[in-house]
Amino acid sequence: HSELWEFFNSFESPEEVPIRGCSLAYEVDLLHRFGYDFVAFGGHDAIFTHRSVRSAWLPLRPPMDEFDCYNEAFIAANGIPIAKTRRWFFELADPQEALPEIWEFFADWMQEHAPRLFPFALRG
Repeated sequence: HSELWEFFNSFESPEEVPIRGCSLAYEVDLLHRFGYDFVAFGGHDAIFTHRSVRSAWLPLRPPMDEFDCYNEAFIAANGIPIAKTRRWFFELADPQEALPEIWEFFADWMQEHAPRLFPFALRG
């Protein structure tokens, strides 16, 4: 979406924008359908390679487990107050409880900073 791209490019640094990225589990599922393995994760980035080159990654044994990565990952709050991040990740018993709060946070952020409310979805 050209308007969305222009909006995000108006920031000096990606850390100023809390709305970015995607679900690693979604990407693993999507790329698996096309023959790609999840082979590495670091910071905010994931690496995928075609399964035909698995032997190049020895002694690692792709694919990696995206849920292990999630459990070991550093949680970056980039523009989201740490109290909210803590609540969503550690205080609520069911992740479904967090979805309305997360949606409200991002919708409010966009209403304050964006030219309009861009469409987005949260799925638990």
